[in-house]
Amino acid sequence: MKLPNFTEFEPFKVLRLKMGARKAGHFELFNPDKHLTGKERSELDQQGKQLPLHRLKHFADATWGLKNTRIAVYLEAATDYHLAQCPLTQSWANNQMVWVSTRRTGDLPLGNESSSRQICAECLQLLNYKGFDLQKNRKIAYSKNLIKTFSREEFFRVYTLYPVQGLAEKLA
Repeated sequence: MKLPNFTEFEPFKVLRLKMGARKAGHFELFNPDKHLTGKERSELDQQGKQLPLHRLKHFADATWGLKNTRIAVYLEAATDYHLAQCPLTQSWANNQMVWVSTRRTGDLPLGNESSSRQICAECLQLLNYKGFDLQKNRKIAYSKNLIKTFSREEFFRVYTLYPVQGLAEKLA
């Protein structure tokens, strides 16, 4: 049995054009409720964004997220930033306003300003990032050096910034 060529079937051609597909088999799956828009991506990298903590995702690998993207989380007055759901961030109130950013290098944005911050040691401990461990004497010097030389760019190569796939949000 030979199937007809549906690429030439006129009602399907009309439907494909209404859907915005440029050619047969082409489509883009984009849901702005689940994926960051280009404008949101740019804002998170350039200015950062202030949101209530309850709007953030708790990924199963203990990292923070917004929609399907990993983020750095920080408070305006604090000197450190967080990449994981460490005990300090878990102690924040659900309605706590936090700054979030996807910036990979340099200072983290606070609107039109930037602020130099250091990675939270408890976040690295929780993630066991590159063997980080301040609780074992033989690893303390190594771990302190890792804090000094920490790179968000390298972190986001290990923990892919976007898209985060296959990590269902855990219940907070």
